[in-house]
Amino acid sequence: MDQSERDKKLYEFSVLAKTEDELPGLAAFVGQHGGEVVGAFNPKRIAFAYPIKKQRDGIFAYMTFRAYGEDAKKLEEDLRTRQDLLRFLIISLKSTGVAAAAEQPAAVPRRRAAPSAAKGLLEVKAAPQPLSNEALEKKIEEILQ
Repeated sequence: MDQSERDKKLYEFSVLAKTEDELPGLAAFVGQHGGEVVGAFNPKRIAFAYPIKKQRDGIFAYMTFRAYGEDAKKLEEDLRTRQDLLRFLIISLKSTGVAAAAEQPAAVPRRRAAPSAAKGLLEVKAAPQPLSNEALEKKIEEILQ
């Protein structure tokens, strides 16, 4: 890998499209903007929670590509003008973590066990006993001395 390849950053391109026919054209569109496709699209038809541009369902797909920062910015500007896309998002990825993340499932953090109810019952403190007047006067004299 020469110096120019090291300067390229890794990006993820996510898209909501009307049909699956538009996806091959998008990969070529990334290539026209100086991007090198690393991972192919993984399309999946989904139903939307609300209509997007009068569509109730569409194709969600994502891919990874390498490009210079200026090229990725220009790609994003040109994608905004396309009418066949419902939504899109381009994010920068760390290049070292992508291969490992693709091979291994994400780690699920473990929850700590909730304290048992029986343990809480054992720690109940008794209410303090009220002091008599003589005992209260003794405590006040001790404090004042």
